[in-house]
Amino acid sequence: MKSIIQEHIYGAYKFLRNVSDDESDQEAAEEDKENNHAISSMEEDDHNKTTNLQTFWNIFNSNQGVAILAMPYVVKSGGYMALFSILAIAFISNFTNKILVQCLYEYSPEQIPFRVRNSYVEIGEAFSPKIGRHLVNAAQMFEQLSYCTVLLILCGSILASTFPFVPLYQSHWTALGAMLLLPNIFLKSLKEVSWVSFLTVMIGGIIYLTVTMYGVLHHERWNFASLPDFKLKSFGAAVGIVVVSYSSQPYMPAIEGSMKEPQKFSVIMNVTYMAITLVKVSFGLIGYLTFTQDTDQVITNNLPIGGLHMCVNLLVLLLAVTSFTIPVYTAFDTLENIEFPWCKVDSPSQAKDTISYAQALAARLCIVSFTLFVGVLVPHFGLYLALVGSFTGMCLAFIFPAIFHMKICFSRMQWYDFVVDSAVAFFGLVGAIIGCHFSVLALIAEYQKHEL
Repeated sequence: MKSIIQEHIYGAYKFLRNVSDDESDQEAAEEDKENNHAISSMEEDDHNKTTNLQTFWNIFNSNQGVAILAMPYVVKSGGYMALFSILAIAFISNFTNKILVQCLYEYSPEQIPFRVRNSYVEIGEAFSPKIGRHLVNAAQMFEQLSYCTVLLILCGSILASTFPFVPLYQSHWTALGAMLLLPNIFLKSLKEVSWVSFLTVMIGGIIYLTVTMYGVLHHERWNFASLPDFKLKSFGAAVGIVVVSYSSQPYMPAIEGSMKEPQKFSVIMNVTYMAITLVKVSFGLIGYLTFTQDTDQVITNNLPIGGLHMCVNLLVLLLAVTSFTIPVYTAFDTLENIEFPWCKVDSPSQAKDTISYAQALAARLCIVSFTLFVGVLVPHFGLYLALVGSFTGMCLAFIFPAIFHMKICFSRMQWYDFVVDSAVAFFGLVGAIIGCHFSVLALIAEYQKHEL
C-alpha cells in the first residue's frame, strides 16, 4: 500500500515538475522574445538616427531657406548695420538653440545628464504647466504655417515671372506650386527629411554661387561707399527677415534627439552657424554691391531677362519646394501631438493609436490647403516674411528660450547666466515691438499702393 501511494506521489511530482519546466521554458521563451524585440527596436531606432553629417545638413537647412535670397535687400535696408545685425542675430540664435536643448535634460546626483523632455512644447509645459504648452504650440504652429505660406507665395511669384507668356494669374501658379508640395504629407521621420535637407543645401549652393559669380564678374559696379545710411523705418522691417532665417529653435529638440552622438550637438551647431553666417553675409554684401538701389526683395529677379534668369528662377522654385519640408514636418508633428480636451488619453502610446494613418494624412492635407489659402490672400513675399520674423520669430528664437532656461535650469545657473538670459529676452521683446510696427506699416503701404 505504501509503495502504491509513493508511486502516485512520485508520478504527481513528475507531472508537476514537467508542467513547471514547461512553464519555465515558456516564460524563458517569452522573455527571450521580448529581449529580441527590444534589441530589434533599438537597432531599428539606431538605424533611424542621423549621423553628424546628416545633422549638419538638417541644421544648415533649417537656417538657410529662401530668406537668404532677401539678404541683399536687408543690406539695402540698413547698410553696415544690417551686416552687423546678421552677425549679432546669428550669435544670439546659436546661443538660444543651445540653452533650449539644455532644457531637455535633468542631472542625476552624479551630474550625469539624462533626457526628460523631447520637444519645445514639453519645455514650455515644464516652464508653466497651465499655459506653457499652449503658448508654444500656438506660436510654433503660427510660425511654421506662416513660413510654409511664404514659400508658397515665392513659388507663385517665381512661376508667374518665369512664364509671363502663360495666361495664368499668380494665384493659379501658387496653386500649382502647392501640388508640387503634396508629397510632403507622406513624411515619416527626420532621416527622410535629412536627405531633402542635403538636396536643399545643394540647390541653394548653386543659386548662391551663380548670383555671386554674376556679381564678381560685374565687380566694376561695386562701391562700398554706396552702402546706405541707417534708417530705422526700413531697417526695422528688414531685421524680421534675418530673424526668420535664423529661427531654427523649433527644430532643434527633434534634430538633437535624432542624433547618434548628441554629445556633439554644440560643436556641430558652432560649425554650422559659422558656415551659414558666412554665406549670408557674403551673399548679402555682394548682391547689394552689384545691384545697389535696384536690389529686389528676391535677388534673382535682378538678373537680366534671358536663359540665366529662367534657369536660376527654376532653381529657386525647386529650393522653395525642398525648403518646405522641415517647417511642414514640424507643423505636422506639432498638430499630431496636441492633446485636445475632447480626446484625453491615459498615455502617449494611446495618443498615437487614436490617430489613424488616414486621419493623419487628412490633417496634413488640410495644413497644406490652409497655407495655400493664406498665400493667395497675402501675395507679398518679403513683407509677410518680415512680419512673421518680428512676431513669432522673436518669441520662439529669443524670448521663450531665455525665460524658459532661467526657470527650468535655475538650480545649475550662475548669476551671470541670468544677466545674459535677461538681456536676450529684452532684445527679443524690443525687436518684436519695433519689427511688428514697421512691418505692418509696410504691408499697409503696399496694399494702398495697389489700390491706387
